[in-house]
Amino acid sequence: MNKLLILWLTACCVCSFTLNAATIKSIKFDQQGGYSFPEKMLLFNMQQKVGKVYDKNTLNEDIKRLYGLGFFDDVVSEVKSIAGDSVEIIVKAKVKPRVDKILFKGNKKFKTKELRSNVVLDSGMPLNDNKLRVSANRIRAFYKSKGYNDVLVAPNLKSIGANKIDVIFNIKENLRLKINNITFTGATVFSSWKLKGAIANRHSYLSRFLEIGLLERNEMGKDKVRLRKLYWSEGYLDFKVKDIKITDEKNDPEYVDINFDLYEGKPYKMGKITILGNKVFKTQELLPLMRIRKGMIYDDELVKRSIEMIQNAYESLGYTNIACREVRLADFKTHKVNMQLVLNEGRKFTINRVIISGNNITKDNVIRRELVIQPGDPLDKNRIKASKERLMGMGYFKKVEAVTVNSNDFNKKNVAFEVEEKPAYQFKVGGGVSSYYSLVGMGEIVSNNFDITNPENYFRGGGQRIRLQGMVGIERNSLNFDFVEPWLFDIPLRLSVNGYWNTVVYPNWNETRLGFRTTLTKKVFDDFTNATVGYKFENVNVFNMDRDKSAELRSNEGRQYVSQFSLLINRDTRDSMFNPTSGYNLNATGALAMKGLGSSTNFYRLELKGSHYWSLLDKALIFQAGAKVGTIARFNQKNEAPIFERYFLGGGETIRGFPYRSVSPTDVNNDPLGGQTMLMLTATMTHPIYKFVRGAIFVDAGSAWKNSFSMNMGKMNLGAGYGLRIKVPYLQAPIQLDLAYPIVSTVDGLEKKVRFHFNMGFTW
Repeated sequence: MNKLLILWLTACCVCSFTLNAATIKSIKFDQQGGYSFPEKMLLFNMQQKVGKVYDKNTLNEDIKRLYGLGFFDDVVSEVKSIAGDSVEIIVKAKVKPRVDKILFKGNKKFKTKELRSNVVLDSGMPLNDNKLRVSANRIRAFYKSKGYNDVLVAPNLKSIGANKIDVIFNIKENLRLKINNITFTGATVFSSWKLKGAIANRHSYLSRFLEIGLLERNEMGKDKVRLRKLYWSEGYLDFKVKDIKITDEKNDPEYVDINFDLYEGKPYKMGKITILGNKVFKTQELLPLMRIRKGMIYDDELVKRSIEMIQNAYESLGYTNIACREVRLADFKTHKVNMQLVLNEGRKFTINRVIISGNNITKDNVIRRELVIQPGDPLDKNRIKASKERLMGMGYFKKVEAVTVNSNDFNKKNVAFEVEEKPAYQFKVGGGVSSYYSLVGMGEIVSNNFDITNPENYFRGGGQRIRLQGMVGIERNSLNFDFVEPWLFDIPLRLSVNGYWNTVVYPNWNETRLGFRTTLTKKVFDDFTNATVGYKFENVNVFNMDRDKSAELRSNEGRQYVSQFSLLINRDTRDSMFNPTSGYNLNATGALAMKGLGSSTNFYRLELKGSHYWSLLDKALIFQAGAKVGTIARFNQKNEAPIFERYFLGGGETIRGFPYRSVSPTDVNNDPLGGQTMLMLTATMTHPIYKFVRGAIFVDAGSAWKNSFSMNMGKMNLGAGYGLRIKVPYLQAPIQLDLAYPIVSTVDGLEKKVRFHFNMGFTW
């Protein structure tokens, strides 16, 4: 009996081995269901191929893969042994029924055509489960993008015989619920206004017209976290949201009220702070980096900033794997919290090589001179990030990626910067209209990556900037040529040369300027401060004054030359040049024109200008305050400076609510002559309205006085109003629309009424 069992097992093993070692002679497909997919497509999804050795496990994976395509109800395989140690594989697949029609039921707000564009199923093809699921999700996403956050989409399959089905998407749109009121039960620490500003679900008076102020259920959990973050910033570590109730409005079913039931607890104070695991730095060296101290109210944000400061200290030395974990030991009775910061310092790395790739046009040294990290430096993530930002700020690249990769040395890494270049030359056409320069058209050729020394490469790749621009308008025409070399003599010294011809039609005369300007700019003190010395020479012609103008005004007619040296000190800490939300910009200017240098008259100018930006409610509100004060004077202050150098205020760019260039000393005919001293103050608060539209509340104040170094603060003008800032996609310049009213006016004969100031510039 035992011998027979052994012989049977041996025979089975031999047969199994023979089958597993067999060669695949053919693979056939038996597709059932009235539709057949191309065999090439099915074979493409199989690893078993004719001529290969048969493997049972591989075939099982192939069957799973074919089933995973989503077109089949069932997929099985049959393996037949044939002569010559070969096998034949037969794959039997039951094809799902074909889709005849795709229908929608219950959609009232949107047409079937709009919904059909979100469906990826194909009529006439077998049903695909994956595409059916994606289609339903896309329809849900479409409704939610329109504010219907409670939409229900349920796909249904209806058999119509002959192995065909209709796919029906049953839609229950539900009301687009708007938020009427938000209340907070148990709130004593913060005002209701403060709590509402911390969450995403908010009421808006514009919800009837725009897709804002809508109920977003998927944000409720995140709103809990946002409220917790707010309370933790004041030490309320026991805070929690006990419940959220959403109640329908009785009088209007489209509106709901939301109530947050809060448990605040009591604030905790910081107790003992302990740092563990530190070997590179002593505890006495790390404690001064802490932004939170013993005895202070616990603040989660200060703790995070403290951890960041410690991590930055380590990363500046090359400890890129530094990990710092906070352990809180809270005492509920005393409401004190001891804190342990547990460090895992990791290993120190230095830089082996800095690799640049993707620069087909830009010279290698043009990129490397902008980097703040070099071989041999510690592997500092902050310096890598700063290098990446500087490369993007050059304007040559669409994208810059920075990664660290291993090198042959265990303690060193390579840093690789991969860039994607922009076209070296750009041609732009466009135009604009404003309340002070009327209609203007523009065309320009620009290269942000010019190389004046490299004609073989079509003058590309040197990091220089060149621009030729022409503007033609009703009241303004100009031609400008600019050349900028940011690294003169291969040092960070910026050379700028500008040649220009401008003619402008002012209310009482025309003015033409023909000249050139050159400047040298260098950073001083730090990366935020620049010093610029400049020189300009221009021919200025004031002409086309009416004969009925006063002798005082007509005495300024004629051609004069200006040869002027200038010095500008500028400090700019704004987070963005075009859309600042924080930081400040401050500059001081001094200019001197002398007859001995070719000027028609001797005069000098002194100006100080500054603006500061603050953001509130997670950058929803942006507040800006600015001021500018300046004076121009002849060496002999009894004589007046040229009229084309004086100050004229009023209009959309200075004091809104007043006509363009109307705020100025006047002559006997009440025509503006321009002031030799000016002061301007402005304050603006912008708020979001809809996506790329923001509203702006503003107040402007200022005046221009006749004499140099002379102000009469009792003669200030004040304008206030409201406007829109519209950033149209694909257009570079924003549209600015302002309505303003002159609240206080010293302009003789000025009609007090609302004035419209607009500036709509655009380029392609």
